[in-house]
Amino acid sequence: MSEAAQPPFAYIRDYLASVFGLSADELTGDRTFGSLELDSIAQVEMFVTLSDHYGVQLDDSLACEETTLQQTADLVSAALEGGGRPEPQDAGAVAPG
Repeated sequence: MSEAAQPPFAYIRDYLASVFGLSADELTGDRTFGSLELDSIAQVEMFVTLSDHYGVQLDDSLACEETTLQQTADLVSAALEGGGRPEPQDAGAVAPG
């Protein structure tokens, strides 16, 4: 699979692992930017990188400490599908297990 065709979550995981030296094992969908200790500049930089990589427009104001990696991947997926962006609180909802 080419890098451009890489699913958004996989790209986010690889990006964070390579740029910030984080272990890919700890980069699960429910991790927030805050739990990974990424400051606001790093968060916005990641949104810009995702926008450029996938050729989509992402609202970087949604990058905040409470945003999960899965919510971010869902935002990219929605933008790729041409649908509107999901509401932040619904973007990565996980069913209780």
